Amino acid sequence: MEKELYFSLSNRKEKIHEWLTMCKETKSHQPFKLNLDKAALLVLDMQNFFVDKNSHAYVPSVGSIIPTINSLISFMSDKKRPIIYTRHITSDKSDDLMRKWWRDDISSDDQLSEITNFIDSEKGIVITKNKYSVFYSNEFTKLLKESPVEQLIITGVMSHLCCETTARDAFMNGFEVFFVVDGTATYSEHLHIGTIRAISHGFGICLSSEEILNEK
Repeated sequence: MEKELYFSLSNRKEKIHEWLTMCKETKSHQPFKLNLDKAALLVLDMQNFFVDKNSHAYVPSVGSIIPTINSLISFMSDKKRPIIYTRHITSDKSDDLMRKWWRDDISSDDQLSEITNFIDSEKGIVITKNKYSVFYSNEFTKLLKESPVEQLIITGVMSHLCCETTARDAFMNGFEVFFVVDGTATYSEHLHIGTIRAISHGFGICLSSEEILNEK
């Protein structure tokens, strides 16, 4: 897989405008609106595995979404809204499809599996998962049932895998989805655009972090 630095601090405004225009062209009608009193923030898999430049799974554009995610964490914390971080750990089952597909392991005792120190992960709950979607975590679904949450704001990596799959499952489980275009990243712009187009068309609203931070 060829990787590229498609999103940076220098082209940030241009890319956000381009992506949001694309999303609105995909679906102009928005069936629901953000209501922070009903929302929780998801920060998916911001682990050293994807953030450390020495890791083979490093996402080149991840550095440009870290300030955005931290701003959203601080904002949602001030609003006293739930913040949930995920930590992806490979299943220990030998026949696990994720393990077969990637031929790779992220073990719990590996430093690369830890959430990066660049992310403020003290202001919420960390949940371990071993599937793309966090909805396969009993701890996560139990937490949602116990919290007055109807909307999920999705950030993290990677856009086209764990972020998109979680967004799809959120919609199918009755949650209104808000996907942050400048708070998610993957290996290439082609993959990122594919995700935001699919989400905009079928199961969520793509928006910028600024739109969230400007909410009262």
